[in-house]
Amino acid sequence: MRINWVASAVGIAVALASVAPAMADATARYRCADGTAFTATFTPPAAAKGSVTLAYKTGRKLVLPQALSADGGRYVKDDTEFWIKGNGGTLTIAGKATTCKAKT
Repeated sequence: MRINWVASAVGIAVALASVAPAMADATARYRCADGTAFTATFTPPAAAKGSVTLAYKTGRKLVLPQALSADGGRYVKDDTEFWIKGNGGTLTIAGKATTCKAKT
């Protein structure tokens, strides 16, 4: 049940970014259709944009700044995009997309 709360907290953080810049980080674990697994730590915006840090089991970490999105939360850097909505999302790396779900 914690993941559902985290996904909701992330959605609220994105929606209230301009109103509540002092919100705490939220973390969720994701598993994707292609087998990719990672922990996403969402940092709400302070003065400008928020970000997400993707931490893989290999030890690799990638920080993606928040990007403009009409729906959900979108994070982009170079050829990597992580776009979330609710408990699901899409991770795209070098043009290859896979759907992901927050672990419950």
